[in-house]
Amino acid sequence: MARPVPDMRLEQAMGGIVAGIDEAGRAPLAGPVVAAAVVLPGWAAADPALAGLTDSKLLSAAERERFDARIRAVARIGVAAAGAAAIDRINILNATLLAMSRAVAALRLAVDAALIDGNRAPPLPCPTRTVVGGDRKCLSIAAGSVVAKVARDRLMRRLARRYPGYGWESNMGYGTDEHYLGLLRLGATPHHRRSFAPLSTLFAPPGPGLRFVAVAGPPETTRLRLVPLRADLCAVCDGDGRHVGVLKATRGQWRFNAIGYDDAGLPVPGGGPLAACHGAAVPAAREAPLRRCLDRCLSDAAAVTPVSAA
Repeated sequence: MARPVPDMRLEQAMGGIVAGIDEAGRAPLAGPVVAAAVVLPGWAAADPALAGLTDSKLLSAAERERFDARIRAVARIGVAAAGAAAIDRINILNATLLAMSRAVAALRLAVDAALIDGNRAPPLPCPTRTVVGGDRKCLSIAAGSVVAKVARDRLMRRLARRYPGYGWESNMGYGTDEHYLGLLRLGATPHHRRSFAPLSTLFAPPGPGLRFVAVAGPPETTRLRLVPLRADLCAVCDGDGRHVGVLKATRGQWRFNAIGYDDAGLPVPGGGPLAACHGAAVPAAREAPLRRCLDRCLSDAAAVTPVSAA
């Protein structure tokens, strides 16, 4: 399918100096929401280096970096953010609008009008127009989406070096399996949005009560417990609260993925006391069906007798 091609008709209709505004990072569990305001020159739509510029979500990382460099070379740009504390205090919508207002202020330029992606406009000292799907219609909003996304991704990669174990260098704070398991194992950081599920419930007293340690001895399934993390993901722990795997749904099918831990407390995917059950299909995300499936899997594994050489 062909990518949408934004143009500058709305910018021209508004007249004067027009800023396009978009954000990145409303949905992640961690990190700030970042907004960018971009004022493109009137000839930007004819710039060969900006040909193909569109919604940042439709571009590869390499394309976003290339467009970001060109936008910064020819446009006036303001970038700003609202962090996790602000998001928790005033909610993600108001934090997004706050970041957008700050981005326009960071332009250090009096704009005549602003075009905003979405259906809510921040309080600005100029006329505004909201455009649903604006990053696929207005070139300046598309530019804002790219600049905001690149700026936020770079920030999350820097934070990943300070807070390893959550996978931020690749998931950018979104709720991937690695991020959820990192939260369970390491806890929340100052950059986590505690008002977002599952942080709002997972770390409320008394907490999930999981331990992330190497498990010695035979596997034990009689007291398995599920800790819901996402609609399609549950952590699995034994009766002593030791993490032994996850239950994950893919295309409607639940499967158990074993996880062990080495002596340093680092996860070993496919390992641990239930390694023989790694990948086992489970009919439902409930303890009883899980126990039955794992017991059957362990029994089948025990029944396999190695054939010794004559």
